[in-house]
Amino acid sequence: MSSVETPQPPEFNQTGCDYCAPVPRPKVRGPVIDAHNHLLAARHAPIWLKAARHYGIDLFWTMGPLEEMVIVQREYPGKFHFIAVPNWRAALFDYDDWMRRIEAFYNIGSRIIKFHMAPATMAGRNVSFDSPPVRKIMADARARGMILMSHVGDPEIWYRGKYATDVKKYGLRDRHYEMWEHTLESFRDWPWIGAHLGGNPEDLIRVQSLLDRFPNLYLDSSATRWIVREISSRREQAREFMIRNQDRILFGSDQVSEDNRDFDFLASRWWCHRKLWETAHIGCTPIIDPDLPADQQPLLRGLALPDEVLQKLYHDNAVKLLARVGVAFPGSI
Repeated sequence: MSSVETPQPPEFNQTGCDYCAPVPRPKVRGPVIDAHNHLLAARHAPIWLKAARHYGIDLFWTMGPLEEMVIVQREYPGKFHFIAVPNWRAALFDYDDWMRRIEAFYNIGSRIIKFHMAPATMAGRNVSFDSPPVRKIMADARARGMILMSHVGDPEIWYRGKYATDVKKYGLRDRHYEMWEHTLESFRDWPWIGAHLGGNPEDLIRVQSLLDRFPNLYLDSSATRWIVREISSRREQAREFMIRNQDRILFGSDQVSEDNRDFDFLASRWWCHRKLWETAHIGCTPIIDPDLPADQQPLLRGLALPDEVLQKLYHDNAVKLLARVGVAFPGSI
């Protein structure tokens, strides 16, 4: 008798979710804005927009190669605001090319620039907040009227695991935040977005201290698996944090497109975020968390944020922040 292997569920749907089931729109006046995501190619946009529409996500601040974003702007006018990024795929990092790309992004309307200062990026590209060329680019971006965004830090699990195996190469979280805080001091008068809840959702006390000391600092809620794991594990503290800082946090998913990412993959990320912020849902996350063993997968524990907080998270804060640099994003309040 031949044995037939049981098909394993995909990593983005371990719980058998029907991602096509009807979903009510968020109770938000105006379009819902996902302010941190990565549409990597224009050819990915149709399935991206189909999944987004189903989950009530209307507009995007996105990161992708300049060459693709020019096409996206032409084919989907008004749907995307572009966050200027360098060519990270280049074999050798080129500051002159980064400056040229900033100019080109600016000319297609971008008023946000991203500095990816994660440990692996800094180690692999020899860039950091302390690098004179990086400081020059920051000063140039401010002079142009561009909001500064940064990725600082990474999951604490990584600092205790793979980064701990080579501290000389990857550095320590405290040193990374020391560099960031020094930079924030130099740009105290200018709006700055800290991605992934400031890169340290495991320590909301640290993040609150940053918000208290730097009135120009905003955060986004991006990074689905990381945020679901850490917010759910400290639900009450996180809910209080989100309500206390309701004027300073933007919704972001960190959704990333690829050629093989279909409707269900994309839907899984927005499904998790909407459950996390809008509902009191408690249940296994449908997405495998590769940072935890199979028998220790996290529960998703929704915060059920008040409607007035969701209004600011999903719409108002993003619109008001872009307005500070003279951009009337579609659906402005």
